[in-house]
Amino acid sequence: MAKSKSDIFIICGEKSGDNHGSFLVKELLKKKPSLKIHCWGGNMMKQAGAEMLENYNSYSVMGFLEVLQKLRFLVKKLNKCKRHILEFNPKIVLLIDFPGFNLRIAKFSKMNGFNVHYYIPPKAWAWNKNRAKTLSSYTDMVYSILPFEVSFFKKYNCRIKYVGNPIYNQVANLMKIKKSSQKIISLLPGSRESEIKYSIPIFKMLCKKLSKYNFIVCAVNNINREHYLNIQELENVEIIFEDTLNIVSSSQLSIVMSGTASLEVAYLNIPHMVVYKTSKLSYYIAKLLVNIKYFSLTNLILNKKVVNEFIQDDFNTENLISEIKRLNRSEVISELENDYLKIKKTIGLKNSSKEVTEYLLKSL
Repeated sequence: MAKSKSDIFIICGEKSGDNHGSFLVKELLKKKPSLKIHCWGGNMMKQAGAEMLENYNSYSVMGFLEVLQKLRFLVKKLNKCKRHILEFNPKIVLLIDFPGFNLRIAKFSKMNGFNVHYYIPPKAWAWNKNRAKTLSSYTDMVYSILPFEVSFFKKYNCRIKYVGNPIYNQVANLMKIKKSSQKIISLLPGSRESEIKYSIPIFKMLCKKLSKYNFIVCAVNNINREHYLNIQELENVEIIFEDTLNIVSSSQLSIVMSGTASLEVAYLNIPHMVVYKTSKLSYYIAKLLVNIKYFSLTNLILNKKVVNEFIQDDFNTENLISEIKRLNRSEVISELENDYLKIKKTIGLKNSSKEVTEYLLKSL
């Protein structure tokens, strides 16, 4: 068999995956500095010590319509990734989230004899249960960060372990930061251009109507900065790049354009609401295919409405203003904090990066 040029080949397709991957890379190299780690990922994994072969910005797409529009381009990227795997012949192919792309890579890798591990599996319990079958057939080990999904995947004979949630390790040092005395609302408009396109115009209208509040937009470097110019002109708005957790931890409340980031905000004990909007076609298709009661992980983990969600047409300034008023009431804040505590107890205190590192090193 050809000699391996890589010990671990990591593939992710978005900022959160790059973030989780960077913690893993640091932990792996701390335990075994001689490891050769390559990735299709982002700058965080690169800075952690992995050799980046392709930046996820070149192939990260979300939404049914958006994927269809770029299908030919994505197939080319998929084939390039397959060629890299064959070229570097890694001892382990480690896939992080990004299921539309990574499940195809899992099948290809397994059929070519590679050891395939999957960190943060697809949410097959929400839609497309066939993905659980694919995961079972084409992976050697799956690492779950949501305690409730393990029993679901085991029904499909997946080799799966709950390793804790990386959220705890990322926010632990920020949980005691005092909130600002100013009326600051943090706005998380998303980490993809397709999300920013819909969130920023609505956030701008909100900031105009609530001039007595100060708003901080949590911006990300992987988005063209021109997208933020539309809201930056307002006097009560500040744009800060790549410092989301610090901003959220010092704010009075937060408006979050992500079901996943909601969990981070909950861990920081910040009252918040979850919003989301996409193209009408993508939303219609999702409504037909997705079978979940809630959008945010905060609600899904406790299987109850902990925070309010404003999706698609409900994501408007009138609803946001009404919810901001509600979230300023002391009894609402108290109830939220009780639910946040239940979430933390459910997730536990495992260090997911250390847990996954241990299993990976045993598998080399």
